[in-house]
Amino acid sequence: MFKWFPVVAGVLGLIWFWAGPDAADEGRQFGHRATPVTTAVVQRSQFADTVVAVGTLEAWESVDIQPSVAQIVTELLFEDGDSVAAGQVLARQKQDAEKARYSELSASLIDAKREVERLTNLATKNQVAQTDLDRAATRVQVLEFQLEEVQARIQDRTIRAPFAGQLGLREVSPGALITPSTRIATLDDLSRMRLTFSVPAVQLGVLSLGQKVTARSAAFSDNFEGRISAIDSRIDPVTRSIQVRAELPNSAGRLRPGLLMNTNVRANPRRAIVVPEEAIESRAKQHYVWLMQDGETAMKTQVSIGGRSAGVIEITAGIDEGQKIVVDGVGLLRMSPAKVKPKE
Repeated sequence: MFKWFPVVAGVLGLIWFWAGPDAADEGRQFGHRATPVTTAVVQRSQFADTVVAVGTLEAWESVDIQPSVAQIVTELLFEDGDSVAAGQVLARQKQDAEKARYSELSASLIDAKREVERLTNLATKNQVAQTDLDRAATRVQVLEFQLEEVQARIQDRTIRAPFAGQLGLREVSPGALITPSTRIATLDDLSRMRLTFSVPAVQLGVLSLGQKVTARSAAFSDNFEGRISAIDSRIDPVTRSIQVRAELPNSAGRLRPGLLMNTNVRANPRRAIVVPEEAIESRAKQHYVWLMQDGETAMKTQVSIGGRSAGVIEITAGIDEGQKIVVDGVGLLRMSPAKVKPKE
């Protein structure tokens, strides 16, 4: 049994060292040597609540270019990656039958209009029945409607860009039979981008339309800035998060759909007391700092914390501006008050 005594004593010693006394145990000190520490004066600075998320970029407008009818491709009027204007013709499908029908109807319409003109002259002299003139006028209208139908069929076989943007890679060749399910190419409006990201519902209160958004991608060394343009009307009942969408300008065209972006939203800007994260000592839901009493003594003091951002923590109660706290060396202080030796 005695052989285990050193082991047990060592374990108990470690437990006592790491657990230490409670913050209320004042008057006792861990040894008599002063612990070297680094101190800092508490100051107020600009601070804001920070919402961090990962978002995905989407083109402002995006569509797959597909035909509306099944037919053979006769012309492709673009190359991979071309920038196109709204309404620009991208491809044509075979339309010989439609053009022949259009020519036939055009000739018939000219003849029908001549007949109406002839009967109108005769009707003024009461040399023809009104019903004959009405029948000829009706035939003109029917032919005009038939021409519009054929024109619509020709337009269905003429594929145009629905909006200005940049085309993707061409996926068909002239002579191919394409159907409404065939993708000819993709078209994206990259002049501005949609950035969609999820935010925990508990942070919904700090978000609002028009807030500034900073986004960064591993593909680029600089940041991209935009504004929140929409907040979803529903919270996901499974993840308890809400979808947020921001608009990012992309005049240089560097951003592309599908790119992952680390997103940062700063809300509720204010001047607040902030301290470095390493100055905070936490136990469960209680938080402490070591407050300098004089040049040689530090007192463990409970504080209330607010938001966190980039290595600093907001202090809402417990210390005041102008007081001095221990920043580096907190982990070496056990007893309160503690002897310290601030580094020069």
